Amino acid sequence: MTKCVQDESGKGIREGFIRQRLAVVPPQIIKRCQAHSLVSNLYITDIGEFPLAENHYVSRKEAVAEAILIYCLDGSGEVTIEDQSYTVKPGNAVVIPPNQSHTYRASSNEPWSIFWIHFGGEQLPEVMEYLIEDRKTPLLFVPDRQIMKNAFEDIYVCLSYNYSDAGLLAMSTALMSLVSKIKLHHKDNNQEVRKIEQRVAGTIAFMHEHLHMHLCLRDFARRAGMSGQNYSKRFKAKTGQSPMAYFIQLKIQKACRLLIETEQSIGEISQQLGYEDQYYFSRQFKKVQGCSPSHYRGSVGEDV
Repeated sequence: MTKCVQDESGKGIREGFIRQRLAVVPPQIIKRCQAHSLVSNLYITDIGEFPLAENHYVSRKEAVAEAILIYCLDGSGEVTIEDQSYTVKPGNAVVIPPNQSHTYRASSNEPWSIFWIHFGGEQLPEVMEYLIEDRKTPLLFVPDRQIMKNAFEDIYVCLSYNYSDAGLLAMSTALMSLVSKIKLHHKDNNQEVRKIEQRVAGTIAFMHEHLHMHLCLRDFARRAGMSGQNYSKRFKAKTGQSPMAYFIQLKIQKACRLLIETEQSIGEISQQLGYEDQYYFSRQFKKVQGCSPSHYRGSVGEDV
């Protein structure tokens, strides 16, 4: 039977929930992580899952050196970081920065089901900035709970490798994969902002379906119902690229496939991708790939 562990404040239970899973990485293993050139960037110190965590309560006035990720699968709760409180609902992820006092608790009416990870590493500041960006809030909305649960399981299964070097690397890699999934599937909590994100996403789908056409920024902005400047700003925030750079990248990716998989001439491929001028297409290709289409076709053929 799982033993309940009271929080030091006496206000609730830290752990000891039915069907909970919990692992604390031993200090000597953490030292190995810190010394390993491929793992030291990002590693896990504690990990767990608390289903239906009734009366769950944790308060840390003495901050910890690691960041903490909490993801809510069901129910609700509250997280307070320093003096700012956040209501946590299904699909919410909270990233608690290192070295900040915090408290988190399950709702008394609908206790949350959560998984959580403590993590550190040399790249922790960059990972925190990557997740939180300029939103100024540690509360994120990642509505696809199955994707997040699967990503957690990919990390947890690495514990079965008994902290071997390969297992620690696998765990570090799986954690970075979870971080990337948060970014890929994050939606804004604000409905108006979410609608704008959906319109931008719609133009990305439109790009994929219209690689054969010659389209410009104005076409995509009009489709999104925005000004060119606002659309470009929103698009870059989502993808890290300008709309036209993204569209050209898609075209060149398809050109690479056609050069390898077909015997079509470069002129035919350029026409298929909406370039009337074969030489302009070749210049665009070289700008992205670093070599001409003919050189790419020859060099890849030699490598296969």
